[in-house]
Amino acid sequence: MRFTRSLCLAFFGLSCVTTSSLAFQTHPSPTSSKRFSTTQSSNLVLHATSKKKKELPVYEITSKQELDDYFADKQERFRKKNGDIDYDTLLKQLSVKGDTQILGSKDTDFYHPVLKLLHDRRRNKSPLTPVDQIREDGRKVALIVEGGGMRGCVTAGMVGCLYYLGLENTFDVIYGSSAGTIIGSYFNTRQLPWFGPEIYYDSLTTAGKRFIDSKRLLRTLGLGLLDPRLIKDVLIRRDFGKPVLNLDFLLKDCLQKDKKLNWEKFVEMSKLQPIKVVASGLKSEKSVVFDMANGGFNNLEEFANAAHGSCLLPGIAGPLMNYDANASKTNTPKFFVGNDVDRDGVEPLADALIFEPLPFRTALREGATDVVVLRSRPDGTDVTGKTSIFEKLIFRRFFKKKNKLKNIYKYMRRHGQKRIYAELVLELNEATRGDGDKSMMAIAVPPGSKEVTRLETRREEIFDGVRRGFARAYDALVEDPNERGRGMEVAKQVLPDEILDYDPLAIDAGDMSAFEYYLKDMAAKGEPVQLPKYAGLTAEEANLPR
Repeated sequence: MRFTRSLCLAFFGLSCVTTSSLAFQTHPSPTSSKRFSTTQSSNLVLHATSKKKKELPVYEITSKQELDDYFADKQERFRKKNGDIDYDTLLKQLSVKGDTQILGSKDTDFYHPVLKLLHDRRRNKSPLTPVDQIREDGRKVALIVEGGGMRGCVTAGMVGCLYYLGLENTFDVIYGSSAGTIIGSYFNTRQLPWFGPEIYYDSLTTAGKRFIDSKRLLRTLGLGLLDPRLIKDVLIRRDFGKPVLNLDFLLKDCLQKDKKLNWEKFVEMSKLQPIKVVASGLKSEKSVVFDMANGGFNNLEEFANAAHGSCLLPGIAGPLMNYDANASKTNTPKFFVGNDVDRDGVEPLADALIFEPLPFRTALREGATDVVVLRSRPDGTDVTGKTSIFEKLIFRRFFKKKNKLKNIYKYMRRHGQKRIYAELVLELNEATRGDGDKSMMAIAVPPGSKEVTRLETRREEIFDGVRRGFARAYDALVEDPNERGRGMEVAKQVLPDEILDYDPLAIDAGDMSAFEYYLKDMAAKGEPVQLPKYAGLTAEEANLPR
């Protein structure tokens, strides 16, 4: 249905907010000027020109202080008639962009201190150290992995590059937010270069409505009865219907079965390079962290539930995930699903994006001396996102009506989650340039790079996103300056075009990479696939620069 697709696109920050706009383009452009093509009537073009004259000014913010002043609205530019701040207009005129391309730039000799530390550790073959000990260099380096729904394919490519360059053992701890938790876990178990990323370009792109069912967005708005296809769902599941985004498919069917995480390796690595799951605690109103050391999870199912909380997009991914701190005393599950749960010791959880989408502050607070942040959104792109009527309705229904979380609803309506994201990006911009805290650096794909949307499911688009992430990480992290700019060339060697030649649904590879299974199957049939010379090898194995 066009209307349902329009709702989905509007909710996730794209330009399309009306049914009619979908009639003119298959994939709506994020710029309003492209809504009207040259084939439309002159009246429409004139109307667009007229609207353009009324466009509000955009304020480019480049520092945290500027951002604080902007949201305080000291100049009273964004006021309602009653004198209150109009946060929707304030957000509409705000622009904050990532700026980290100094890393790996051919135009500078800048060598970030954190990058030098990684190279020194690799060169000296510094071993992973038990979590209760400190390495000889006295530093503790944290890897921060951002998610962002299907956009996390970009950071999946980045961790693949870390593995390719032999940097996997230079990190002491991994923090994942949202889908970054899943990406970080496959990096942690070294299920690379293909197995882990395949969850993106094989499993999720072929899942169909088992993973994403956009028609159910009407139900999230409380309008399920308007769609005949949802009437049965509304009548049978009065408390909460099937979600738009089915996290159970990702975290049960994929993570625990079809693309099973190597739990034995995970447990082993938890003693040397633990992974920490960051989610938003809606009762405590702050970031919360789960790991094996603090008893947050002790088995794969509990880890998946913690990740569920970290990935839970409010309103479209089903009811809240709850963590019961008293579970061990009552012999009940640590994690359980449900809305409006008000019990002592129970923390309702939602996506890390609410309080700390880039959890480097948590890492520093927990003892990290240095951090590397992998971002999934391109530099040069406004990271604040704009609001829509559908987002407002969903937040009101989910936070205020269903879960009685008035403070969280107020925070979201004032765009607190977008402000914190902008603040974190600005802080990382400064640190990456070497102007601020020199113990932090961030990696993001270059300005102008195609941005993967949260709900993208086209296999080629996701695969390209993985490659772009790999390429950018290579250019930013490779030690030999003569190698800078060759990232995409190397990415196509490690992640060859032939990956798109097989049908993921026709392969049951078990614990093996689907691509590896495909290659062996074709060879057994006497039709070996001709691959790039270094496909599947690390730089060290191929004796190439790293």
